[in-house]
Amino acid sequence: MKKFPLFMLAMLFVLSIVSASEYVIYTELIGKSQFLDESGKLTGSSVDIVREIQNRLGDTTEIKEVPWARGYNELQMKDNVILFSTTLTDERRDMFKWAGPVLREIWAFYVKKDSGVVINSLDDAKGLKRIGTYREDAREQYLISQGFENIDSNTDSRNNVKKLQTGRVDAVIDSPVSFANTCRNSGLDPDDFEQAFIVKDVNLYITFSKDFNEEAFLSWRDTLEGLYTDGKFAEIYQKWYPDSPLPEFTIVE
Repeated sequence: MKKFPLFMLAMLFVLSIVSASEYVIYTELIGKSQFLDESGKLTGSSVDIVREIQNRLGDTTEIKEVPWARGYNELQMKDNVILFSTTLTDERRDMFKWAGPVLREIWAFYVKKDSGVVINSLDDAKGLKRIGTYREDAREQYLISQGFENIDSNTDSRNNVKKLQTGRVDAVIDSPVSFANTCRNSGLDPDDFEQAFIVKDVNLYITFSKDFNEEAFLSWRDTLEGLYTDGKFAEIYQKWYPDSPLPEFTIVE
């Protein structure tokens, strides 16, 4: 049997570690968690948290902004993807690895003021003609799981509010901050609409591909837990959401 020099074995070991730790980091633009500031720089609460983790790990991987459907598809299809911020649902739990949460939010139905549309329950919403949803989003997936057949799926959330404004959909399912921002980005006034019914409270996480390198995943999750423990997470979160309760770190098995 041929023997490798010691330095070659060491080099192979280093290369195996580098290969195992190569990954891509994706995020979408939404609400105050991930958005572009006036200079075009990616910022937000979850961006700050992810970058603090990277700083502590000495990680310089670029965070790439992509449409949600693309990032979510690659998270499922490839084994080296990190995506944030992703809502934890029962359907998704076993599909990925999870670190967090990094954000708390509510899901709600929004309607145009004076439209006469009343929603007091999910059954009321099922009776509407059309509900605008964001394709591959957890809120859309939830409605489908609840038997909704009246969804109008869009790849751009701005289409939802434009359709709501013109009456092409009766309601939109979204979250408060992201809905208001989407309205403004579409040239619409958020005050033209109102929250009709709160669907549920949810937590959002940093997600990793199902077969993501376990050592790298644990280093991310443990570092995030450290942010919770030493108070850095609270400092970042309360900068963006001063009146909101903090999420509680949870290990998702």
